[in-house]
Amino acid sequence: METLTLVGCQFGDEGKGKIIDYLSKDFDITVRFNGGENAGHTVVIGDQTIKYHLIPAGFLGSKTVVVAKGVVINIRRMKEEIELLSKFRRNFDLKVSDLSHVVTELHFKRDSEIEQMRGAGRIGTTLKGIGPAYESKYGRYGIRLTDLTNRADLKDHLTLMSQIYHIPFEDGYVDTLMADYESIKKYVCDTREYLEDSINEGKSALFETANGTFIDIDSGTYPYVTSSYTTSAGVTVGTGLSPRYFNKFIGVAKAYTTRVGEGIFPTEMFGEEADRLRTLGNEFGTTTGRPRRVGHLDLPMLRRAVRLNSLDYLALTKVDILGKMSSIKVAVSYEYDGKEVKEFNPSRKPDKVNYENFNQWGKGKSNLRDYIGLIEDELKVPVVMVGIGEKRDAIEVYQRVSV
Repeated sequence: METLTLVGCQFGDEGKGKIIDYLSKDFDITVRFNGGENAGHTVVIGDQTIKYHLIPAGFLGSKTVVVAKGVVINIRRMKEEIELLSKFRRNFDLKVSDLSHVVTELHFKRDSEIEQMRGAGRIGTTLKGIGPAYESKYGRYGIRLTDLTNRADLKDHLTLMSQIYHIPFEDGYVDTLMADYESIKKYVCDTREYLEDSINEGKSALFETANGTFIDIDSGTYPYVTSSYTTSAGVTVGTGLSPRYFNKFIGVAKAYTTRVGEGIFPTEMFGEEADRLRTLGNEFGTTTGRPRRVGHLDLPMLRRAVRLNSLDYLALTKVDILGKMSSIKVAVSYEYDGKEVKEFNPSRKPDKVNYENFNQWGKGKSNLRDYIGLIEDELKVPVVMVGIGEKRDAIEVYQRVSV
């Protein structure tokens, strides 16, 4: 079986889109298995920028792309994204799980209400209705794509959700939702069966996660997390496939660390240095446009990501950006109550962070090799490729990813 699962090793925004786009050309199928339109994978082709929110970022590389059942779908957003992407690829094979849950206007309103109620303790959600969509899924009053085939049933589902949330829905919304569904209906199918049959027939598959390891609903910096499973463990839940189908895993990390929203951030930078890195790296959210918090590379965090995800390979992005900074630091350990610790604890901010310093590398290679060497020595995982620019092909490959 030739399968590779790709995960983000930090808080999301690691540059997964670029790596997925590069790898996907070697796979028959690319599969997205979690999250919703709160994710944003970016690929730059020439002078055009493609921003994926629901469709897998392997759209231009693989023969087939699949949106599996773990993804929650804003149907109108998906329709718009398909229309946009069809300008870049006319003939494409898209499959969307009939078991995917639908993000409705009630979820958007619920999301906004909850965030307002939190006040100063807000999560920093994207307000895309993702959390409430998963909330209704696990509360067993959600709406799946397969539920949009019967108008009376759909109205009953919406009425129940409206009563639970104490939020009314507009009279014409049932018809609007059904009309939107008609626009994507031809892509909807049993994706688990398709994937299982395809892999058993010898087709190769790349599985892509949205978001990052440390905003995973269980393994992240709770409560400042997303609402889905973002680690490699989530691929079985999100696709419905048996664990036996997954044998190789690659993690993507930015050469520094960024975060959107609230929560623990041990290596966070402030002041002019942070502003410079944010500007150089264009660190503003793909989905929200919000300025990202920025910080130094955190090896204790990556060490935990390697272990949680059973990583075989690492890809680093934006090494060119970090190389322009006059001061380059890497966190190598923390201290808690006077004791040195070498692994990130998502539930507790360290008392102290210990760093190693590196010289600026600019266009040179020797200092970059030292930087990568430290990462490999500490994590015991090979860095197989690095992103060295914004463009699609700005990647240096050190080792072929074998599956």
